[in-house]
Amino acid sequence: MFMEIIIKRQALLSALAGAKAAYPNEFICLLTGEREDGADNTTNIVIDGTIIPPGISVSRGASMFDDWMMPLLDGVVGSFHSHPNGNILPSRQDLRLFSKKGGINFIAAAPYGMKDVACYFSNSKKAEFKVAD
Repeated sequence: MFMEIIIKRQALLSALAGAKAAYPNEFICLLTGEREDGADNTTNIVIDGTIIPPGISVSRGASMFDDWMMPLLDGVVGSFHSHPNGNILPSRQDLRLFSKKGGINFIAAAPYGMKDVACYFSNSKKAEFKVAD
């Protein structure tokens, strides 16, 4: 299966701004958009927004939220969180989150520029993505 992941520039900049504001703590948000399954065994995901979950808890080594506090939402396609320590690889805790939040997961490392971001599938494989205006 081929997957094309596109994140709108404004959505990525919004998530990165949250990461910068939370520094030196981690930051977390959900990514919204549309998933389109094609007849030719392709999936296209276009991410166009961010949602900061209510009641998030952040520290230098973790960011989390309680699913029970989340309103019912359509269109959550993934998650975004930051690693203030500069490591862009997913941890075991990250992989648990990934499997529950849409399957597309971005990690940004300090200093949180456009080039300090990686995307992963829920199975921890790195995913290619494009930034679009």
